[in-house]
Amino acid sequence: MRFAHVCFRALRPLGKRPVIAAVCAVAATLPILTTPFPPTTDLPQHVVQARLWLDILQGIPQAHDITYIVQWWTPYSLAYVILGGLWQALPPERVGQSLLVVLSLAWTLTIHWLAARRGRSAATAALATTLFFNHTLYWGFVSFLIGFPLFLLWVQVTTTDTLHMRRRQMLLAGLAAALYAAHALWFALALLWFGMAGVILGRSWQKLLDEGLWLLPLAALAAVMYVSLGNTTALVTHKTVWMAPIGRRLFTGWLPQAVYGGLRGPLEPLMLLILGGWLFAGLVRQGKRLWMTVDPALLLAGGLCLAAGLLLPSQYQYTIAFAERWMPAATVLLLLGAPAPERTAQNEVATDRTVGPLLRASAALLCLLFCLWTAGVWRAFAREYIAGLDTALAALPSRPRVIGLDFVKDVPGFQGRPLMQTAAYAQVTRGGSYSLSFAKFPQSFVRYETDAVVRWTDGLEWSPEHLTEADLDYFDFVLAVGDAWSHERLQAKFPQRLRRLTGSDHPWRLYRIVPRGA
Repeated sequence: MRFAHVCFRALRPLGKRPVIAAVCAVAATLPILTTPFPPTTDLPQHVVQARLWLDILQGIPQAHDITYIVQWWTPYSLAYVILGGLWQALPPERVGQSLLVVLSLAWTLTIHWLAARRGRSAATAALATTLFFNHTLYWGFVSFLIGFPLFLLWVQVTTTDTLHMRRRQMLLAGLAAALYAAHALWFALALLWFGMAGVILGRSWQKLLDEGLWLLPLAALAAVMYVSLGNTTALVTHKTVWMAPIGRRLFTGWLPQAVYGGLRGPLEPLMLLILGGWLFAGLVRQGKRLWMTVDPALLLAGGLCLAAGLLLPSQYQYTIAFAERWMPAATVLLLLGAPAPERTAQNEVATDRTVGPLLRASAALLCLLFCLWTAGVWRAFAREYIAGLDTALAALPSRPRVIGLDFVKDVPGFQGRPLMQTAAYAQVTRGGSYSLSFAKFPQSFVRYETDAVVRWTDGLEWSPEHLTEADLDYFDFVLAVGDAWSHERLQAKFPQRLRRLTGSDHPWRLYRIVPRGA
């Protein structure tokens, strides 16, 4: 009872914030809990990376003469540390789903914590929670997703002076190391923010220099890793692609696709319209007192992310959505930094005792409804497009060689390709090898020791119809998803080589590959 009383006294100054944050946190997990195989494209490949790492640590020989190495200093390792911890407590097929739960809680609670610490609107924080369900989540850019809550912490620490200098320097170094381990792009933005915010927000040069010296070793390591990773492999294509002209991105369909961009239908456009209306209402309500109600630091951070979204190419080297990935973060920061409709002055809640609570309750309800709708879409996806997968995975032996084929490609209701990497759960659950491995990418935490591993047709995850008979010689099983016509066509193409093992009436079917001449 004493502990509960202490907690109550500590939370009482926050008002209803903890309740709103809790509602949003629970709501954000609802879609993820609908299926152990979420419609998050690259997620199984990241879980495979964790499995390979743990196998290497335990000295388990890799299957089929494939040799991997661990790149301990790559700026993309934090996700695999978390996955490795989850792996110790959960079945393999639940590890990826659990990572998404961790990410949803990290996003939601960090957004609400930052809003509380900086006196920003709890209602705005509730609306901003919906931006977790953006295209980077649906494509499965988990390393990038991990970096955003850390960047929010970075913004808070670099714009407040409540700690002793040495403790502050150590905290900055620790956060910088976490940002580096999360994703190189977030680390680069954090360094840019550190310099710009220090100058624009009026910090002394002496303090900037003292703190900057603590960041130099990590900056040097990042530079060395960037150069070395850029020349590591010949298995991926390096190119730059501009998908939309810079000047038209704000006034075309590019913008809503870049802010949410996960689901088709009215949900995301409607939510984006609500966010725009919320921003506009806040600006209009403040009038001449506008500059008294903004948070310059959050607006500057949001402006940096917005500039990255508007100025960078859509693909750089082998990194896709290079520009678009910044837009959800930009929207969150700009929402929090701008004035909210229920506020009249900085850190002051509107005196109207009806409008403020009503807006906060409405925002929390909107967040809940958005997540419930999303959960319904995810549940329908699991019911219609995941059927038969668990049976097929259970039928695989230990350490098989599996090729995955996605004949569905475009799933109704989704913007991307949620099934493209799902067959990689074969390697997650059974080990062995798979037709596409993120080990081919030079920045991966676990990668191939040499480039002479992939000998079959490249790009089958995008174009399964390009599968040849020669490709079958490198594998033991085909794990394919598609309608009945797609499966019939696959069997007709290789009548002597494929023997169906599971799923006569399911979209997922497992085939054994018969060796030549058998």
